[in-house]
Amino acid sequence: MRLIFDERVRAVLFLAVIGALVMASPSWVITALTVVDGQQVVHAETFRGTVADALQQLNVPVNGGDRITPPPEAAVRPGMTVAIQRGVGVVIAVDGRQIVHRAPARTVGEFLADAGVELGPLDRVTPPLDAPVADDTVIRVVRVRQEEYVSEAPIPYETWRWAEPQWERGRTGILREGREGLERRTVLATYEDGRLVHQLVVDRETVEEPRAEIIGIGTRIVVREMQTPAGLIRYTDVLDMEATAYYPGPESTGVWADGYTATGLKAGHGVIAVDPSVIPLGTRVYIPGYGIAVAGDVGGAIKGNIIDLAFDTYREAMHFGRQRVKVYILASE
Repeated sequence: MRLIFDERVRAVLFLAVIGALVMASPSWVITALTVVDGQQVVHAETFRGTVADALQQLNVPVNGGDRITPPPEAAVRPGMTVAIQRGVGVVIAVDGRQIVHRAPARTVGEFLADAGVELGPLDRVTPPLDAPVADDTVIRVVRVRQEEYVSEAPIPYETWRWAEPQWERGRTGILREGREGLERRTVLATYEDGRLVHQLVVDRETVEEPRAEIIGIGTRIVVREMQTPAGLIRYTDVLDMEATAYYPGPESTGVWADGYTATGLKAGHGVIAVDPSVIPLGTRVYIPGYGIAVAGDVGGAIKGNIIDLAFDTYREAMHFGRQRVKVYILASE
């Protein structure tokens, strides 16, 4: 009987030791778990004690930037599900640097937050914050800031012209000097990555009003007299002009010309073509070397201080040619 009792005691002690060893060594316990890696789901068994060791045993690779839930240091428990969210590699261009970062973030905004990149309220991000990210995505962050400053700028003055009936026509002079005003402006300046890209005037204040310049213009017509080969003339103005001679026959004007001017006058000596904005049609003039004439025609090439002089013969026109002349504007009779 004693012998049987001793055998039973030994058996109990052996089982107790084995149980204690099992309890002290969790790695000897086989535990079922599920690994979810993206779209792949694996049901497996492990005798390892932590999530990291279990994944290593199951030959599941873990890269920097991967997110494991529960965390790698967590103890394996029966029926546990281990989720792996794979990280992607992205380049972040910000503050003059290029940061290579891996994270399991799904959008640009989440990725920047994971990388610790803080955004200002005006910063511009491309792609947009809600855009998805993938390997080799380049995220560009442009730092945008605005600041206001005050500047002063001159206000240009206007120029007024004032008729002076006491002054002879052709005389001009400053009756009052102009003076610039002063404007104070509030400007909103926009900087991108420290570079000024835009300025907007958001407020204006006139500190000093400008004062207009006044120029007097003589309007009194003075009639002068001059003795000429054509007799005594009375004139009010003299213009320095370029004159070109022409013969109203087919040699100068073509076979289809009828010899009449824009005012209905017969073209010939004493009828000149003018720019009406300089010499009004119907004005009588005296030209040294040509004589007295009337402004009775116009021409497409006659602009400004250019006139055409009609001659009665082709030879006379060729002899005169083109030359500078004085044109005396005759007074009304």
